[in-house]
Amino acid sequence: WGCIVETDVGIVGLYGLGGVGKTTILTKLNNKFSTTPNNFDVVIWALVSKDYDVGKIQDRIGGNLGFSDDSWKHKSVEEKAVDIYGVLRNKKFVVLLDDLWERVNLNQEVCGEMGARKKIKVECLESEKAWELFQNEVGYETLNSHPDIPNLAKQVAERCGGLPLALITIGRAMACKTTLGDWKYAIEMLKRCALSKMENEVFPLLKFSYDNLPNATMRSCLLYCCLHPEDYCIPKKRLVEYWFCEGLLNEFDRISEAQMQGDNIISSLLNACLLENGGVIDGEDCVKMHDVIRDMALWIIREFEATENNLFVKVGAQLFEEPDVKAW
Repeated sequence: WGCIVETDVGIVGLYGLGGVGKTTILTKLNNKFSTTPNNFDVVIWALVSKDYDVGKIQDRIGGNLGFSDDSWKHKSVEEKAVDIYGVLRNKKFVVLLDDLWERVNLNQEVCGEMGARKKIKVECLESEKAWELFQNEVGYETLNSHPDIPNLAKQVAERCGGLPLALITIGRAMACKTTLGDWKYAIEMLKRCALSKMENEVFPLLKFSYDNLPNATMRSCLLYCCLHPEDYCIPKKRLVEYWFCEGLLNEFDRISEAQMQGDNIISSLLNACLLENGGVIDGEDCVKMHDVIRDMALWIIREFEATENNLFVKVGAQLFEEPDVKAW
């Protein structure tokens, strides 16, 4: 906050591991502008995403400036830039750009390419704060179900490396584990993650939460969600219909009854923090995947599940129709 309210601050770059809390910081900053007196005329939040489209980013910025009619959306990128500049050139403004380029490996070099005057690394949590967050997610009842569990739980928390997303998802996965065997097994699995030569140190940690889902149906339903575009808000009712039509829901033969099974799966995935609340859009309740969870799901499909579930994923192709058979 102090960096932003400085005079002539220019560009500030936040960088760090995926799941470390960069979006959380931006969200809190955005909220603070509405509750704290400041000298800015305009505050704009714009989601960029990995496969960004300049025109769409301009539409998000333009929406904050009153450019929302269809005629403006059909203007060229250059014309939109002129309109946006015309409004902002004499104003003091803040533009919060979230999800720039490669999330998991966003580093200081990317901030340099942005021309950032200040570069701030968002660090993982120190051990005390990490343990506090992990305890909150696991819960008092589970931690005190056996006198030896707190010590084992600390070892699990340490294996998360202070990464908030890992602490939260793994903490939720362990919230109902009340035997010493469960906790010792978790430690062993997380040790193997640390020894893994996988492409990303974050994904094997998060896969622990995926592996701990109660059944194969729930795991398949989670993986299916990554077929939606990045940062896409998925209507719950439609998602359940997709699951049913794909044959993923096996308890009922009718969609009206399968909706109950689907709603239960969505609730469980939300509780596990593998899906997030996406709000209400056009009157429909929605869910979404955190970018890193989606990338993990794509990684699982590619590395482990490709031959079993026969899912074919090509990220960022932005197809509007099915490609020619030879292109598959």
